[in-house]
Amino acid sequence: MTEDQSEEPIQPEERIGRIAALATAARSRIAGSLLQTPLRRILPKSLPDQGLEVWLKMECCQVSGSFKARGATHFLLKLTEESSPKGVITYSSGNHGRALSEAAAKIGLPAVVVAPSTIDTVKADAVRGAGAELVLVGPTTDERRQKAEEIAEERDWVVVPPFDHDWIMAGQGTLVLEAIDQLGRVPDHIWLPVGGGGLSAGCAAVARVHAPDCQIHVVEPEGSDALARSLEAGQHLRCEAPRSEADGLLPQSVGLGNWQVLSAAGVISHRISDADLLRSLEILQRQNGIGAEPSGACAVTPLLTNFASSSATSELHVAVVSGGNVAADRLERLLSST
Repeated sequence: MTEDQSEEPIQPEERIGRIAALATAARSRIAGSLLQTPLRRILPKSLPDQGLEVWLKMECCQVSGSFKARGATHFLLKLTEESSPKGVITYSSGNHGRALSEAAAKIGLPAVVVAPSTIDTVKADAVRGAGAELVLVGPTTDERRQKAEEIAEERDWVVVPPFDHDWIMAGQGTLVLEAIDQLGRVPDHIWLPVGGGGLSAGCAAVARVHAPDCQIHVVEPEGSDALARSLEAGQHLRCEAPRSEADGLLPQSVGLGNWQVLSAAGVISHRISDADLLRSLEILQRQNGIGAEPSGACAVTPLLTNFASSSATSELHVAVVSGGNVAADRLERLLSST
């Protein structure tokens, strides 16, 4: 039984503290397997407010092409320290599946990824290339999770959730610790995309403990805004039919554990249109030479398009480019539509 599968209730502040502590230990645990991704300053000419200082945390340069390698690698290393699994299985729109497949291959562990039939070909090819079995189902997270749990029960394998687990959140939260060390200071603002909430909750937990004065901004597509709806209502809500070109950000809800952290962490929520998302993708690709996928451009979109800044010019913003796995033909089609 992994840690946050215990039936004993845990209070939000306790979970935040636990994730932050796990993230500190995770940095050493995953250091030999992953890259320290670079920070890159966005060209001032790309910003509507040229007084902003914006740095990009380039998770598109990470092993497996996204931040998901942090959580998946941390989970597998913790799991194999504590047990001897026969195999692992996950449900994913693509990036987590690729990350888990490649991490499992490194330690000789068989893996299955349950993904939507619409998975980007780059992500599908990478999963198969790592030697994992790819099972395609319908478009929703619920369908993927149900199929993964069925296969796990049949084979007696371990389900590695894509976002709703403290080990996953802690792995993703190492990003904040790394960025602080690279900058030599605590940023004033960190901008994060939101899908299931693993990255945003992990980073929010770490920032709450290690950078309490840093404002955490969470960004969602208008058509997939389960967290924004939940924060406005003060309760965990679903988005039954999520839609956006940000294909990695389409769960029907954030995870329950992720919601517990995010609702307590004082995050600032933003919604973006797909039109602004694609404009941001174009700015990253064509003006700055940054190979982001649509989901990867989400966090910086408010800063590149319609963000009304109240920041002092001395304040520092860090936005996460969360991934870069996208087929060339799809990317060209998206860029040509802007």
